[in-house]
Amino acid sequence: MDEEATGRIAALRPELGVIVAYGGLVREPLLSTPTHGWINLHFSMLPQWRGAAPVQRALIAGDAELGATVFQLVPALDAGDVFAARTVSVPADATADFALDVLAHDGAGLTAEVIAGISAGTAVAHPQVGEVSVAPKLNIDDGLLDWSLPAEQVFARFRGVTPEPGAHTTVGGLSVKIRAAALAETEEVLPPGEIFATKTSLLIGTATTPLAVTRVQPAGKGPMNATDWWRGVRDERLRAGA
Repeated sequence: MDEEATGRIAALRPELGVIVAYGGLVREPLLSTPTHGWINLHFSMLPQWRGAAPVQRALIAGDAELGATVFQLVPALDAGDVFAARTVSVPADATADFALDVLAHDGAGLTAEVIAGISAGTAVAHPQVGEVSVAPKLNIDDGLLDWSLPAEQVFARFRGVTPEPGAHTTVGGLSVKIRAAALAETEEVLPPGEIFATKTSLLIGTATTPLAVTRVQPAGKGPMNATDWWRGVRDERLRAGA
């Protein structure tokens, strides 16, 4: 924050600063301005997934559980003592936007509890314990699906990058965003990247079972039904990732 913003906050004589999923650093002198410093609601079970994209990185990694942590801000990124943490379950097919909504709802209550404890003088923070992992901000390259991987890994990446920066592949050298997909309910095996159209979806081969794609967005166009798009392509020799 710039000097003007720091001055305005200091003029309020705050007792506590509260931020949510900030993904950055609050630096001195602002860090020490509130009487009780700053707390942050972070969407992971710290010290797992420190950084700007904890939910997205956790989903890409295939984590079975997500979490929310309220901790004291310190100069280092997401490294402060923890006041409270809570694991949160989301559906196995949940994408990042859905997971973030769930965590925001649950995390709001957790943050309110910590604030009440700080106000009453009963809140106690403990050092983070466990292995540190990092969650850097996603870029467009993180959304590229690798059809040579097992279906569970391809789907995990789809979940983690949806809706931003967006899952995508190439077909016939053209970029296509994958807007909606699921693990196919079939034991049929297709070669990685091979596309097979059914009445309701496009099955795209992976290293194991296919991914069922139901909605896509070709470059320069709006989102559309995947099978409608494929009928318009009219070239069944094309493969995803090529």
